[in-house]
Amino acid sequence: MVESIKLQLFDYNPLIPQLDFRCGNSKFSDNVWDFNGFINVEHLSGKRLMIDFEFVVDKPKMLEVIKWFMHHELTTGKFSTAKRNLDGVVRFSKFIKEYAPEVESFSEIDQSLLETYFTYLPEAKSETSGQSISSVSIKKSALALKEILLKGNIKGWDVPKDVRFVQGMYNELIINNKALKKDAKQAEQVNIDKISDEQLIDRILRKAVSDLDMDENILVAASVVVGLQLGLRISEIITMYNASIEPIGGETKLVYNTGKLQAEPTRVYKPANALVVQAITKVEKYTDPLRKESGLPYLFLNRIRNVKGYPVCIVSHANWSKNFLRPWLQKHNLRYKNGDIADFSSHTFRHACATYALKGGASLETIRKLLNHKSIRGTQHYTHLLQEDVRNKFAKVFNEGAVLVGKQALQIKEKLKVINPFKGKTIEQVDKLRKAHKIQILSHGLCLHHPMRNEPCEGDGVCLGCRNFLTTPDFLEVHKGRLKKIRSELASAPAGGPYENKLKTIEKYLVGIIDELETQVNYSGIDNHSDYNITPIEWEGMA
Repeated sequence: MVESIKLQLFDYNPLIPQLDFRCGNSKFSDNVWDFNGFINVEHLSGKRLMIDFEFVVDKPKMLEVIKWFMHHELTTGKFSTAKRNLDGVVRFSKFIKEYAPEVESFSEIDQSLLETYFTYLPEAKSETSGQSISSVSIKKSALALKEILLKGNIKGWDVPKDVRFVQGMYNELIINNKALKKDAKQAEQVNIDKISDEQLIDRILRKAVSDLDMDENILVAASVVVGLQLGLRISEIITMYNASIEPIGGETKLVYNTGKLQAEPTRVYKPANALVVQAITKVEKYTDPLRKESGLPYLFLNRIRNVKGYPVCIVSHANWSKNFLRPWLQKHNLRYKNGDIADFSSHTFRHACATYALKGGASLETIRKLLNHKSIRGTQHYTHLLQEDVRNKFAKVFNEGAVLVGKQALQIKEKLKVINPFKGKTIEQVDKLRKAHKIQILSHGLCLHHPMRNEPCEGDGVCLGCRNFLTTPDFLEVHKGRLKKIRSELASAPAGGPYENKLKTIEKYLVGIIDELETQVNYSGIDNHSDYNITPIEWEGMA
């Protein structure tokens, strides 16, 4: 999503104390701030580029503080973030009108009222569905009020003079709320269950490809294919422009412009297999007449049916699941194993892409680049299927009879014969011990590197030869998948260059690890490998 400032949003000068300064096309005193022409956000225009304060006009003291809060959010962050924070403020306003109508200003908020609100949020219902609001919405609503009170206290807004109670209550009732954590974990488990259904994922992909073959449902089918193959966010898929399929360095690439990744438009290069090529080619041909008519460069265009003249515009990603994806899933009768219609979102496809790329042997670094994550930490969130499986087996992994491969495997087994802190513990207790020892579950094994030792960790891709790396048979297929990919890359790598040398080093590590894992697994002591030894010299030799 391109979100760049075309003009200065405000002409406020703190040295000249005037209240009614310009806010976009509006004034501070206006109850609707219009930023059309001031903010360039792909797929947003009209009312979507306005900040509406009508919900609180009956409480002028609160209204003024909320306006200053929005001014702060818009000058320090993104427009989209400010709008999300405003949603949280709206919920607090509704709470006040229903439960504390006598409160006229934020300065009247005391510990009792704040506790009541934070306690109310987990019980709040959605106005549209009538169901309890999500844990994300609860946290967003609580955070917005906390920020108003704490920032307002510093900036001199009309908030309580003493706000020392705010952060502690927020931590206790929201951040450390066990019920909210449980709800978040349950929501995550629902997503994991969706991704775990490989047969359903396969049927969805096949239906999308079939639609492309038959020139039906082109927009949805193309987005499903690109989402599953490249893991792109739906907002990035919809807002890509000047897209083309090009041969680069002997590989086929999808090349396009986007503003989703940075403030300024960026040219992006993604690997394109046959399915991606088909999807992009089909959607490009399908929307070509609309591009010529409108002059818009985007791939995903359609007509607005509820506007006179049916003008051409970029597809709205805000309503994508509701208006496009879910009706498509229903049309094709794509169901879970329990018979319910699959309730996938486009982000589910992003999760699935990362998860199955990982299981297929791709490294975290490769997936990080594919998903456009700035940090490897963001990518690790998508490894939950493998991590959950290993976490549940962790107690079995760390015992003297386990199959372990790594430079410290033998020493660890010997120590476990003497004392094993994981023995006899529940899965939850073992996981707490694992975290306490800073043992990380990676995409291809376990990392024993403890950050307090101040040793540099070079990260994924170089772990294989690290003394802090261990792996188990649970990751055997991952290693085999990686070896296959490495050998494929070696076949086309420039001979004698540093890249070829790097690939050969990784290949040697992988061959040694796979051979050792298979040797231990096939060893006669199938259930107990405590008497199986590989010496450090043998390990160094094969690595």
